[in-house]
Amino acid sequence: MSKSFIKWLDEYDEKKELTQFDYSVMTTLFNRHFTGNFQGDLLNMMPFQEQPEVFKIDNTFYNDPYYLWQKQHELLEPNFSSLAPIVLPPKKEKKIIESTINTLSDLINIIEQNQYDENLEYNIDLKSLHKIKPELVQLNDMIGLTELKKSVLDQLLYFAQSLCVNDYKHTALFGPPGTGKTEIAKIIGKMYSKIGILKNDVFKKVTRNDLIAGYLGQTAIKTRKVIDECLGGVLFIDEAYSLASAYDLNDSYSKECIDTLCEALSHHRDDLMVIIAGYEEELNETFFRVNKGMPSRFVWRFTMEPYKSNEMMSIFIKLVAEQGWLIEPGHIKEKWFEDKKEDFVYFGRDMELLITYTKIAHSRRIYGKSPDLRKIITLEDLNHGHKTFLKNKKKKKDQHYLHGIYV
Repeated sequence: MSKSFIKWLDEYDEKKELTQFDYSVMTTLFNRHFTGNFQGDLLNMMPFQEQPEVFKIDNTFYNDPYYLWQKQHELLEPNFSSLAPIVLPPKKEKKIIESTINTLSDLINIIEQNQYDENLEYNIDLKSLHKIKPELVQLNDMIGLTELKKSVLDQLLYFAQSLCVNDYKHTALFGPPGTGKTEIAKIIGKMYSKIGILKNDVFKKVTRNDLIAGYLGQTAIKTRKVIDECLGGVLFIDEAYSLASAYDLNDSYSKECIDTLCEALSHHRDDLMVIIAGYEEELNETFFRVNKGMPSRFVWRFTMEPYKSNEMMSIFIKLVAEQGWLIEPGHIKEKWFEDKKEDFVYFGRDMELLITYTKIAHSRRIYGKSPDLRKIITLEDLNHGHKTFLKNKKKKKDQHYLHGIYV
């Protein structure tokens, strides 16, 4: 007699319920050992398949809906033997690029001296650097702005190496109009989108009218809409000091806008970069003053120093060349710009106007003369252009004064 069956009988009283499995075991044992009251002998010598059954298993259980559902949804162990063997990629050869980075030129030199090879593993993200080479060159070629370029370089190296942990990217550009703040903001946004710090190539420039509505309650909605449009990219607020007044801190419209913006700066610190521009003193008295939490959001602050006379001359010469014109050799000197630098308070913007008026003066001077004189600027053209520039500048001042009388 099977010892396992005797054990099963001994423990039978302790069992509360006969499971389907137990029932199958019991019937198998009975069929094998106790058919016809025999205790084995010849019956046990018969092949198991030929032994008569005393008990027949009720198979209706296997048609039970719950059992069928279980069978339908059971997870089978995958057969990994039929899968192709996993082949690990070969280890890449490592290449160490060692260089001291002090300026944008140093970073550009690394790019130019090291072509990216996918089969090599670098100690720096050389692939990303190659992506932003055009923007690095564009920023580096901007005249002057030495300290600003160093600050942008620090910001770029910090974020590009993933050293930031939930840090703010929001940036303040301090400086007067005409120093290239909009252009610099675009370059920063383009670089960060190319290397993945920002997910979208979005750049939206806004002013007060784009954020503040005519009724209370609508300003928050209008501001949020602009923020949502810029998620993943850059929101550039030019002349951000115009969002608030230095004298009226109870302006509900301004406070509603700046409070909404301040909240978004924290909530979207990972997928939004807000860049504001304006004079530092005016921003401190207005934009940063309305909401005390706003200054801490702008960790990155870049100051754009006013252009020197030699830098303004370089801007003038560069703009002339970009328009396909020439300057008569020896006619334009730094002293001319040094003597008149107080006239050009808007720097690059004023240089663009000066060129326009100079070309107009040139067109009058060469009319009816040899075509060989065309598009070659002389000192005479520049002096006449400067007079026109001052005349129009005085008109604007007079109009502003008259406007102030009646407002």
